[in-house]
Formats: sequence, structure tokens, C-alpha cells
Amino acid sequence: MEDRENKTEEATPKRLRDAKKKGQVAKSGDLGSAVSFFIFTLLIGALGQYILNNSLRFLRNSLYIDYGISLDFRRLRAMGINNIVQFLILIFPTTIIALISGIIVNLFQTGFIFTKEPLKPDLKRLNPIEGFKNIFSKKALFTLTKNFGKLILVFYLTYKNLSKSAMAIVNSGNLGTEKLFYFFMEFIKALSLNIAIIMLVLGVIDYIFERREYKKNLRMSKQEIKDEFKEMEGSPEIRAARLQRQRQIAMGRMMTHIEDATVVVTNPTHIAVVLRYDSDIDQAPIVVAKGAGHIAQKIKEIAKKFDVPIMENKPLARTMYKKVDIGEYVPMELYKAVAEILALVYDMKEKNKGKI
Repeated sequence: MEDRENKTEEATPKRLRDAKKKGQVAKSGDLGSAVSFFIFTLLIGALGQYILNNSLRFLRNSLYIDYGISLDFRRLRAMGINNIVQFLILIFPTTIIALISGIIVNLFQTGFIFTKEPLKPDLKRLNPIEGFKNIFSKKALFTLTKNFGKLILVFYLTYKNLSKSAMAIVNSGNLGTEKLFYFFMEFIKALSLNIAIIMLVLGVIDYIFERREYKKNLRMSKQEIKDEFKEMEGSPEIRAARLQRQRQIAMGRMMTHIEDATVVVTNPTHIAVVLRYDSDIDQAPIVVAKGAGHIAQKIKEIAKKFDVPIMENKPLARTMYKKVDIGEYVPMELYKAVAEILALVYDMKEKNKGKI
């Protein structure tokens, strides 16, 4: 009891996902059957002629006996198979309606789940103490009250409809066989509709109760949330995803500096180092971006887009890539090589100005 009182926090998304993987979901069996029954009730009118024709055919084939033939095992088997097929044809629409509506309602409640967890043996289910607790639990009491209430409502609605239609039922013998069938179909439809509406309301209430109990049972203590967070932080997948995200952010920031760069020094194919030198703001040439492989190709693409000069110098590119981090100034031992590259860049810019 004390452990349950400590669980005051709503379940985390991870807790909900783990519970779903184990087949633990908020689900009302009553709602599925109520929806199926409600849909079937609405379709009784449309299925009336189909039910009548196939019921008469089934009864005719079942009761017909040809005394002129000898009965043996083969003929009896053929008659049995024929009756089974006729019966399956008769119940086919109702079976399909129940199947499809049941699937749709279950998917609406729980989504698609495929798990073998509920099939695994669990010794706790054989524990008599736990079983005794379940018998007198709040959920068991609610289920008993709900089923008893449904029984009373069904009896009441049946009695009410029978009382209302008593005289019509007594005089139904004068209607004839076919009209008698439609009379009872209308009577059953009216009765079923009343029951279906009540069952649907009870099904929705049951689903709300099940969902509330489900969330309540999955509540967590503050310590459990902390432990889960620590576990997720230590997960290799989480760490890898976080590092990947950080790299993507850093890459995006790095690429934005290429637009204002002075020159890109390349390997030429595998390495690219981006330098900026603005005498007004920079004390010395500074590395604003660098990369190898695919990143180097991306750097060169962006440099071409913004007309940043690309110069090939294999030794310089390799040395700066290994020794100079992004945001660091070029070390003094590389000043001469970098100065030569910058001189060529400025010379190219002057020549281009002359052409314009």
C-alpha cells in the first residue's frame, strides 16, 4: 500500500512503450462486443430478406427426406457437409460484421500490437493469495456490478418491449408465414436497438474505467523516474543519437562560416580547411571550418556557391587538419605557407576586379 501511495507521477513515454510491448494496454472487451452488436442491429433491416431466404433454404434442406434413396455413410456425409455449408452461408454476414467491427474497435483502443509476452508462463498467476486479492479487488467489484446491471437492463428492456407489443404478438398468427417473419424482425430490431444503445454506453464507461485503472497501475515514483532517466542517459543508443545530433548542430554552425571565409585549402579530394583573415577583426588567419571525405566535398560545394577561392596545397591542408581545431588561429610555424596562399588569393581578386 505504501509503495502504491509513493507512485504519484504519471507514467513516462518509455514506461508506456515497455508496457505495450508486454501486451499491457487499456482495453474494454465490452466496448468491442457492444459496437459489433450495435452495427448488426442497424443492419438487421438490410439483412432481413437474406436471413429469411437462407433460413428457409436451410430448414428445407435439413428437414427434407427422400425415402426413395438408400442411406449409406457416403450419402450421409454429403448431406451433413451440405447442411454445414448452408449454415455457414446463413451466418456469414453476421460473422463478418462481428469480425471487422471487433478488429476496428480493438485497433482504436490499443493500436497494432504483436507480442508473445502474455503467452509466457507466469507463476504469479498460480499464486492463490494474488488470486484471492483479485477476486475482491476494485476492478472485480466494478465488473460484477457492471454485469449485474447489464443483466437487469436487458431483462427490463425485454419485458418493456414484450408488454408494449403483447397484443400484436398474440394476433401475429393471422399474419401469415412471410409477414410473421418480418413482424418478428421488426420486433427484434426495436428490442435490439434499445439494448445496443445501453450496451454501447456501458462499453464506453467500461473503457474509460479501464484506461483510468491502466494509467493508475503504471504510475511511477519520483525515484523510478530518476532511475529511468539515468538508465536512458547511459544507453549506447541514446548517447549515439545525442552525439549525432550535436555533430549535426556543430556541422550546421560550421557551414555558416564558409560564406565569409577567405580561402579553402584542400588536399585536394579528401581534406578541406577553411581559413578566414580579416585584418579588422582577426589577429591572424583563423580556421573557421574543416572536414574530411564527405564533409570536405560539402565544404567545397558551399565555397563554390559563395565564390570563396579554393586552393590546393596538400602538405598545408593535412597539417592544419591535424593540428589546428576550429576556432583556433594558425600557428606561427605555418604563417609562411598560409601567407603564400593568401597572397595568391588577393592577387586573384585584384585581377578579377580589373576584368570587371
